[in-house]
Amino acid sequence: MASKAESGVPATRGGRRDKTRVTFYRGVRTIGGNLIDVEYGDSHVMFDFGCAYDPGAPEQPRDLNDLVRLGLVPYLPGVFDRDIPVDGHEWRADGHAHAAVFLSHAHLDHTKMINYLDRDIPLYASEDTKAVLEAMNTHDDFDFPPFARERGDASAPHTRPITGLPYGGAVRIGSIRVTLLQVDHDAYGASGFIIDTPDRRIAYTGDIRFHGFLRDKTYAFLAAARRADMLIMEGTSLSFSEPGVGEPRPEVTEAEVCDQIAALVGDNAHRQVTFNYYPTNIDRIRHLIREVPRTTVLAEHEAAVYTAVTGERVHWFRGSGDADRPLPDEAVELDPALEVPLDALLDDEGSYFWQLDDATRAARQRDLKRGGLYVHTGAAPLGPYDPSYAPFFQSFADLGVDARRISCDGHATVEREFEIIDTVRPHVLAPVHGEHPERYRNDYGMMILPERGLVVEL
Repeated sequence: MASKAESGVPATRGGRRDKTRVTFYRGVRTIGGNLIDVEYGDSHVMFDFGCAYDPGAPEQPRDLNDLVRLGLVPYLPGVFDRDIPVDGHEWRADGHAHAAVFLSHAHLDHTKMINYLDRDIPLYASEDTKAVLEAMNTHDDFDFPPFARERGDASAPHTRPITGLPYGGAVRIGSIRVTLLQVDHDAYGASGFIIDTPDRRIAYTGDIRFHGFLRDKTYAFLAAARRADMLIMEGTSLSFSEPGVGEPRPEVTEAEVCDQIAALVGDNAHRQVTFNYYPTNIDRIRHLIREVPRTTVLAEHEAAVYTAVTGERVHWFRGSGDADRPLPDEAVELDPALEVPLDALLDDEGSYFWQLDDATRAARQRDLKRGGLYVHTGAAPLGPYDPSYAPFFQSFADLGVDARRISCDGHATVEREFEIIDTVRPHVLAPVHGEHPERYRNDYGMMILPERGLVVEL
């Protein structure tokens, strides 16, 4: 049933038969970096195109050469951009007549490499994910920039073409049909996929949860996936908790997070209150704008992302370094009537709830009001595993600013992850996006523990 791929090419490539094969290139025994291939005959589709993020690594990759050299991704002939030279590798067609890549959502561990995808391979995502990625990439500092821009071609687009699909939309790639369905996650536009080949049905969750504003979408996806031949599901929470050991972690909801922040701001009417958030979590900031009893003000770039994605106007400010970092021509134009001067925000102690983005913090953190309040809600650094996490919070304490973390998980709890399995009842379970896949069980069929390069024939 299973074999090992070598040099990034599935072992079955030479003597292809018409059977469904799944290759797990990356995203196994680690959180993030999913790179999964489903193949039937002369057709193949890949799911997600990011790389795992390790802030404690001694070297951070800067380009495709680094990614391959550091072993973060295998070199995939015919998949990566043919114009990018990679040491020790040569681009060549991989023998498939039909190919495509699908993105589950706009987090870097799922999208970081999209601009390294070859021009002849179409890229699909939900319409909302497409909008988020195009807005986030306007400074070339979210996903890796296209190779043409790395070479100095300023006229090249910041994001390679993406075809946006409506929720429930389906695409046929040769003999494989892929249906995109919305799910609940802390990235706007998150989707799961139902993959139908001529002989099998596979469900891929992407990143998924139940405690956001779209839990009904998660349940609808699971209903569509019921009795799938294979369920490829993320297992982030099982990386940190073993089933049946200790007390279950509470399921804090997005609504509770927004309520807690709104109440905190309301209870501190005469203090300066700043915050930072992860800008792809559009739903959270949209609810905070509506619920917090002050005028919410976003930094220029995040305001542009929010407006580009939602079409909604928002108050904004120009940070200290923004004059040297203008928004590109294709970026959304912000309403000048809603601009708030940064100095007015720094002097404020009651009117504004404003974003202390990374650039502004680096330039003006020492100008914050002593006795003020800072709320860290889903922004980087994400947790104690990041070496910068403790120093980050200490930097506020040193200035007499009360820094608090109020957020919730982007992933299903351990108990909910088993609910996913119990709902779908897959014939084969393949856990990915987690450090301990062995903590799963499948009472309805087989379970495999994917390793890098594993090829599974269904």
